[in-house]
Amino acid sequence: MAGRETLASLSALPVNPGLCGDCRHALVKETHRGTAYLRCGRAAWDDRLVRYPRLPVTDCEGFAPQDQ
Repeated sequence: MAGRETLASLSALPVNPGLCGDCRHALVKETHRGTAYLRCGRAAWDDRLVRYPRLPVTDCEGFAPQDQ
């Protein structure tokens, strides 16, 4: 799910995203005012996960590396 635009947007986050920085389900959403939020795309169908996790994420049941 993560594309080049999401990976480039990780630098817009105010803190290190932790595991989400390497997860293919991570989506970075930026507002028109420049605020960036990390959203978990897997949370849409996996009820164990929160849509907007508190960063940095150090443990996640839904983590999937980008290279898979």
